[in-house]
Amino acid sequence: MSTVIVAFFLVAFTFLQAILFPSLGLGGVLPNATMVIVLIWSAVRGVREGLIWAFAIGILLDVLALDPLGANALALLPAVLLGGMAGQRFFHSGLIIPVVATLIATFFHALLLLLVRSAGGDSLPFDAVGRIVLYQSLLNAILVPPIYLAASMAQRPPAMRHA
Repeated sequence: MSTVIVAFFLVAFTFLQAILFPSLGLGGVLPNATMVIVLIWSAVRGVREGLIWAFAIGILLDVLALDPLGANALALLPAVLLGGMAGQRFFHSGLIIPVVATLIATFFHALLLLLVRSAGGDSLPFDAVGRIVLYQSLLNAILVPPIYLAASMAQRPPAMRHA
């Protein structure tokens, strides 16, 4: 059941991120909820499941955002790997590690997307993007606690949820 819920939220946030959020006119600073969900789900369920979601949602984002095919799937890979590391038993320390992993993953995600988008010959302003990525990473970090709580609750057996 938890996989169906994650799929619903990932697809819903993918459509919001690709269609609705850009039209809000927030100066380019938008949260990347799909990346945060993929990172947290990788921490909770493992890298293998995270890779499946990163590929599927990345391709959907490419189609919706008219990015080169595979660009978003590639850009989500650092989130999966950092999420997998954050989920290791050694790193269990509450929310600190997932928040730090989200901050790092946001920078790698933006860097990979910029490199793929600029490979077509388009010149991108890397210096102006740095400030936007900093703000985006802070917005993404704010999303971690509620998503982490929801993912943790989805992982508990049904008997423990009602206790």
